[in-house]
Amino acid sequence: MSLTTRPAPLPSVRDTQAVIELSVGVFRRDVLAFYPQSRFEAESRTPLPGSFAHGSAFRLVDVVGEDLDTIRFDLFGIRHRLTPRPGLSFTAYDRRMVHAIGSLLSLRFHHLFQTADASRLELFRGGSDDHYVAAFVDPSAYALTSQRPSRIASTIQTLRTTALSTYENRRVSTGALLLGPEDDLAHALTAAAPDALPYGVELTSLKSIHRLCDGKRTLFLVDREGKLADIIDVKRWAAALPDMVDDHLPCARAYTPHARATRTFGHICLVLSPNQEIKLFAGGVQAFAFAHGRWRILDPQSKFSVWEAAVGNPLLARKLFQAALDLAESREGGLFVVVSDPCEAIGRLIAPHDLLASEPPCGPPPELTPGDPLAKRALHYLARNRSVTELDPSVLESLAGLDGAIATDRAGRLLAFGAILRHDAASLPGLSAVEGARTTAALVASRFGPVLKVSEDGIVSCFLDGTRVWDL
Repeated sequence: MSLTTRPAPLPSVRDTQAVIELSVGVFRRDVLAFYPQSRFEAESRTPLPGSFAHGSAFRLVDVVGEDLDTIRFDLFGIRHRLTPRPGLSFTAYDRRMVHAIGSLLSLRFHHLFQTADASRLELFRGGSDDHYVAAFVDPSAYALTSQRPSRIASTIQTLRTTALSTYENRRVSTGALLLGPEDDLAHALTAAAPDALPYGVELTSLKSIHRLCDGKRTLFLVDREGKLADIIDVKRWAAALPDMVDDHLPCARAYTPHARATRTFGHICLVLSPNQEIKLFAGGVQAFAFAHGRWRILDPQSKFSVWEAAVGNPLLARKLFQAALDLAESREGGLFVVVSDPCEAIGRLIAPHDLLASEPPCGPPPELTPGDPLAKRALHYLARNRSVTELDPSVLESLAGLDGAIATDRAGRLLAFGAILRHDAASLPGLSAVEGARTTAALVASRFGPVLKVSEDGIVSCFLDGTRVWDL
């Protein structure tokens, strides 16, 4: 029995308009889910003649003009634009994400109305946002001529199903490394066994599969055909890759091998972490994270560039960025402030008794009463005259884990740790009353220099000049 491909009859004019409005509404909803504070608008109301007959015809438009940060695109023959919220701008990552969403919509439209071929039914399985992420990382799987399901989307669905399981009353963590299209010259790869199982949702019914791979030390190796070919130690796998200049972007230390494993040969790594977060690594960085019920596009390169430029000290910027990511992974809160002018900040932002004195005092406080804020000074000698860039990462994270903030100058000299920042919320017009204490402190502190805030839900935020500029 063979499937035939034939053009589907066009619906009536009334149905045509209804389908267009529904499709554009879905597109708007899903784009704004990734960019919730952006503005989605149509620049015209009349579609080009015959645009419906040729499908949704999504196309990004490169416009040279004043609004270079605006993303323009054609959808059903109508020009639309996506404008970022004031003070922000889109990056190449964002344009690529919008293109991935439009490409999937066009492909679904094609298979619904322009062909009777049922070979791509998987396009309608699982969450749409899973397919958007897969189309971003591997556009070839969503090309009009492609007949093979996306391994990335299938793996995401597998990890989602695994997240619903437990093993010995504990949540399951796991992961997979998908071999890329390029020949891997660093590893001696052999063909999968003839009885190798497909790596998919069906595999999760085998309880023992949850014990074979923990996602942090070991990963399942999935070949180009989607078969479960092997189990690998990710640290050894990454170490076997060709030596490269160590200029990779920071990521949580526990997942540095995962990021490194994807720097070459087009490999892709997906992990279900112990926090029940799905992480996707591609191109040597963690590109996406699924947590709190939605996917977040991370774009660490552009975000780290903004932070590094604001700090003005590459080594200090990298050290604080790394510490923030490690705290976020362990679900610990923290606040890092790089003070531009210490003399201006002391007394206004940092209380004098929180400041690490350059000279030792006569002795410890005579009485260390629990709860006395001055009692903390008895421990100041542990960090006096220290530079953040010279601290071991674990020591820096321990200091950052205390209640309060870590404050440094732009040279990296540690000014205070565990400091309860002074702030006047009234100095920030438009501040929401629902903001937490740490967010309020970060907003006010950013008037004195760049700030990184780590939330206990695993989100890292950057604040500059009284504004939140990105979340990671």
